[in-house]
Amino acid sequence: MNSSYKKASLLLVSILALNILAACGNNNNASPASSPAAGQSASPSATAPASAQPAALTVDETKAKELQAKFGDKKPEKVVVTSVALAEMLDVLGVMPAGIPTSKTALPAAFEGVTQIGSALKPDAEIIASLKPDVVLGPKSIEDSLNKQLGSANLNLRYLPTDSLEDLKLSLVVLSRVFGQEEKASALIERLTQEEAAAVKQAEGKAAPKVMFLFGSAESFMLMNESTFPGSLAKKLGATNIVSATLKSKETYVPLDMESVVAANPDAILLVAHGDPEAAKKAFEEDVKKNGAWEKLNAFRNNRVEALDYNLFGVASIVKAPSAYKEIANKLFPTN
Repeated sequence: MNSSYKKASLLLVSILALNILAACGNNNNASPASSPAAGQSASPSATAPASAQPAALTVDETKAKELQAKFGDKKPEKVVVTSVALAEMLDVLGVMPAGIPTSKTALPAAFEGVTQIGSALKPDAEIIASLKPDVVLGPKSIEDSLNKQLGSANLNLRYLPTDSLEDLKLSLVVLSRVFGQEEKASALIERLTQEEAAAVKQAEGKAAPKVMFLFGSAESFMLMNESTFPGSLAKKLGATNIVSATLKSKETYVPLDMESVVAANPDAILLVAHGDPEAAKKAFEEDVKKNGAWEKLNAFRNNRVEALDYNLFGVASIVKAPSAYKEIANKLFPTN
């Protein structure tokens, strides 16, 4: 990999942190707070899940209790949130924050006029401290970065996972307990459960494709594994992610390596592009054409190179997950 590509990759990782962490399951229980432990998904198979009924919604109860314990017994009265994903959860639970992140991604309409505290990657410690919050919520993925920026301000920092759909469910359950709003969380999860069931039914009995998720722009791309938001939805439907299954990488985002992808030969390539998705798709296809071997890929031969809706997949969002399930199912398991 040349030096210019390394620089581009580093820049893209920063963009990923801002957009995905803010930012790019399981199911079927009306009371997620009392669900048994999760995280025991079967490895990808040759076909999609056989049953039209998705598994019951579960959270890792050990993790949930550990996260909840960090908040103590007293319900926070004044909360500052540093990511879009967590801000959406507060809106679902009817909790009005004292501070929200500055973001190009739309925040809940109910939060219009709430003090903005800077971006997810660079929050303003002085502004946050001036709000005198009982707790500051941040995404677990950038805990080290936020600790460096906010640690000296003597703030009560609490971190929650927000990368995959499973992470989002876990964090919503924890926050619903902290703020005593389990019923509101259950209402959203019930809707998500119904959409997940429909997506699983659509995939039922069909060959499970090998999928490659790309994140980037016309300038640079990264591959996304099954722990990302779109990757976790595809995994639930039985699709095989080439980063995890074929390239054997545990990294959430890895540089695009043409030789490895040719060897993996994905059946579908789905692009999450910030900026102009059509320009990004065109740039990617032009790169492919420069390498004759790429034209042998199943995804190109079957015309299955498509851009996902950035409004649904640009940030990990439990609020948008029902619609995201629909799009993933239609892309990977089309009905016609």
